[in-house]
Amino acid sequence: AAREVFGGRVTYASGDWEDVDWSPFVTAGQISGPKTPPAHRQQELWNTVFGENYQAIDEYEEDESGRPVWLYALVASVVAALVGVLVWAFAAGPLSSGDTAEAATSAKPSPVKSGATAKPQAQTSSRLPVYKGTASPVNGVLTDTAGRITLPKLGGPWQADADPAQIKAAYGFTSRQYVPAGMTTKGKREFALVMSGPLAQSLAARYTTPDNLGPVVSAVMFRARQTQFPKGNAATKVAQQRLARNNLTGLAAVYKVTADGATTTVVVAAVNTGADLPTIVYMAVPELKNDLLPDINTVFRSIKPLR
Repeated sequence: AAREVFGGRVTYASGDWEDVDWSPFVTAGQISGPKTPPAHRQQELWNTVFGENYQAIDEYEEDESGRPVWLYALVASVVAALVGVLVWAFAAGPLSSGDTAEAATSAKPSPVKSGATAKPQAQTSSRLPVYKGTASPVNGVLTDTAGRITLPKLGGPWQADADPAQIKAAYGFTSRQYVPAGMTTKGKREFALVMSGPLAQSLAARYTTPDNLGPVVSAVMFRARQTQFPKGNAATKVAQQRLARNNLTGLAAVYKVTADGATTTVVVAAVNTGADLPTIVYMAVPELKNDLLPDINTVFRSIKPLR
């Protein structure tokens, strides 16, 4: 039977009307007509015709001029970032004025001098220490003929060697006073010592002028570490002072030598006597005999030229 469709109603040939539940159905004229329904209604209409997963035309990623929407989003992000940077620069950054800028300026590291070294330097006093306590008595004068000086002859526990030739052969000096100081942890006998004599010929090259005695003192200390102390010892200079008394000039230095877990105080002096080589005065006080440290004051204050 013939029929006509009008807006969701069906007309049969008999002329009777019958309502049919076609309410979602719309005609092409309603979609493309001169009046466009609201957006949500238009979406419902397109979903009816093309399915619920259909995407409306105005939701594509291009606008009417053909430019991608993401391009505008990117430009907007860049502009926002630039604005944020400018705000920070003027508020708290390098373009700001006030305490923040001053703090940034003061935080700059100072340039390092080209001659500076990263290695820390040990602090050395410019004067010999004065050791407190009771010094040993002095029992006269000890004469070092080869060294052209006299020294105080220490009493109390101190003893003096009487054979300069034997002292020279064993220690490289011409006078020696000593106090036994027990044994090291490795079984070696220790002594507190006061020795004197001309600079050894093997170290003569270290002497240049009477005013430049630093290399001489250093060479004597290095030789003593090789001959008077066990291997593996370490030495630190703690004081150095020029000597100018009793018509003599020279240089004296104090060292701390660590060996076998114990520390020994060593004093080395190079004294100008007018001879071709300076005279060396060497004194060592092991830790076990620290009560003898005041005797260092006595010896190095009393060095005199031989008359």
